[in-house]
Amino acid sequence: MAASVNNIAAAFSGSRMPGHPTPAFSASPSTPAISVFSSSTTAGGGLTISTSWNPHSTLPHSRRSYLLSAYGPPGPRPSTFRAPPHRRRATISIGCRIPCSTLSYLADGTVRTISSTELARGRKAVILGVPSAFAPSQWWPGKLTAEELVGRAGEMKLRGASVVACVSVNDVFVMRAWGESIGDEGVMMLSDPDAGMARAMGLLADFTGGAEGFGLRSENYCVVADDGRVKALFTEDNDVDFDDVIKAI
Repeated sequence: MAASVNNIAAAFSGSRMPGHPTPAFSASPSTPAISVFSSSTTAGGGLTISTSWNPHSTLPHSRRSYLLSAYGPPGPRPSTFRAPPHRRRATISIGCRIPCSTLSYLADGTVRTISSTELARGRKAVILGVPSAFAPSQWWPGKLTAEELVGRAGEMKLRGASVVACVSVNDVFVMRAWGESIGDEGVMMLSDPDAGMARAMGLLADFTGGAEGFGLRSENYCVVADDGRVKALFTEDNDVDFDDVIKAI
């Protein structure tokens, strides 16, 4: 680029009137220049022009203010990208199919996966969703708890439920440890990675910003499904317990 500028300058160098001084521009004493636009005559008679002129440092303050307001400061402009706002899906309702999402669990030290549709296909299933494992009861004051689910799982199976599962937005190791601590005999302790199932069912809970670090979790709910379709849906807002769930199987 410098070579091109020099060639242009050389083309106009012959038109300069003799005796006129070589133009030079510099900053005012009150505004020190970082780099100055200048020109000088080369040995061959051409005009060499410096391309390192910085108008923000050499122009008067009023002109600098205009350039800054019109074009912004020197350098790349900041990105204007913003993440789209979170849009909550409509809550799943009775008669709808269980949305397909991937759940995971730990079995014999190996991480395994199962889809939510496979979990409920061709049979009756009771699926409890909770916001977090090990959280004290004051965080979720409803009666739809994992501990109560484990205690009533036998009754649910007598009523025809082939699958009784607890789903939470925790990793598989936390879910396995939690299950062992509450004696999860007969209950599948499933991890909902990235709250995928909660989001698909319209039951995502946003706890972002809390000091506890919960972030995006699941609401507290219990769904009774028959061959993949929702037969009954209970949430903690309904003030229900597992007596209601068992009647709906």
